[in-house]
Amino acid sequence: MLTDRDRIRVEFTVRGKNVIAIDVIQYEAEIAETWIAIVRFDMAHGFLHRDIMRPDGTQEKSSVAYRTLAEAVTESLEFIETQWEFYRRIYEERTK
Repeated sequence: MLTDRDRIRVEFTVRGKNVIAIDVIQYEAEIAETWIAIVRFDMAHGFLHRDIMRPDGTQEKSSVAYRTLAEAVTESLEFIETQWEFYRRIYEERTK
C-alpha cells in the first residue's frame, strides 16, 4: 500500500467517451521534500513503454506488449502497485 510519500499519477487522452491513449501512468515518490518520477509508462514515441528513472537523469526504457488498451492500463497499474517499494529503494540507494 502506498504511503503519503508515494503516489500514482494517471493521465489519458479521451475522444468522446473512449480512452484512446495512455499519456502517463507514473509512480512518484517524495524524496528530500521533492516529488520525483521513478517509474513511468507512456505511449510517447508511438508505442507503450516503461521508463525506470535514475537519479543521474538517465532512464532504462523497455517496450510493453499488450492486446488491448484496457489490459495495458491494468497491467501498468499492477506493476507499479506490486513493485513500487523495490524501485523506490533502488532509487534512494543510487542517490547515496
